[in-house]
Amino acid sequence: MNQIRLMTVICALILTLCILFGGYYLYDRYFIRDGLQEQISQLVTAQEINIEKQDNLTKVSIRSSEIENFQDVYQKIAKLVYQRLGPQAEIIFLDERTENLSMLYEECSFIIHEGIATGKYQDMRTQVLNLADQEGVQCHLTMDSSNIYLVLKDEQGYLYEVIPRINQVDGWEKLGGDMID
Repeated sequence: MNQIRLMTVICALILTLCILFGGYYLYDRYFIRDGLQEQISQLVTAQEINIEKQDNLTKVSIRSSEIENFQDVYQKIAKLVYQRLGPQAEIIFLDERTENLSMLYEECSFIIHEGIATGKYQDMRTQVLNLADQEGVQCHLTMDSSNIYLVLKDEQGYLYEVIPRINQVDGWEKLGGDMID
């Protein structure tokens, strides 16, 4: 009699676990991933959208041909992604960067981070646009209260970068660090 009850309990437990895990899989696959991919596709013509979970981080990778208004598209996609996946999600735009564009971005990153640190955004913008012009590269640089958006284009490719505007002193203090004199 006890063995029959034990077998019934074990079968009920296995059945319950199968239903729970199956339900979670269907929810994750069709509501979260496919629904999010469909919504992103409505905002940007994407050649590829990948959603991968790695530990506690979910990466959303988007490959798209040239985007007309990168800042606007990024903001709308970020809103969707963070609503569905939470603030721990990471958005990556896969671009067609060339060696020339990568080297130019490295040079621009010093200017951009100096602009963030000093708050001299007009000087930063002027210097980045001048540097891109000297290299014969089209440059579109915009910003909002959270990020700086950089788009570089030449005949061979294009580069998209989103640089967070973090107050470095506040960020350091949040990490528990002391400022060194």
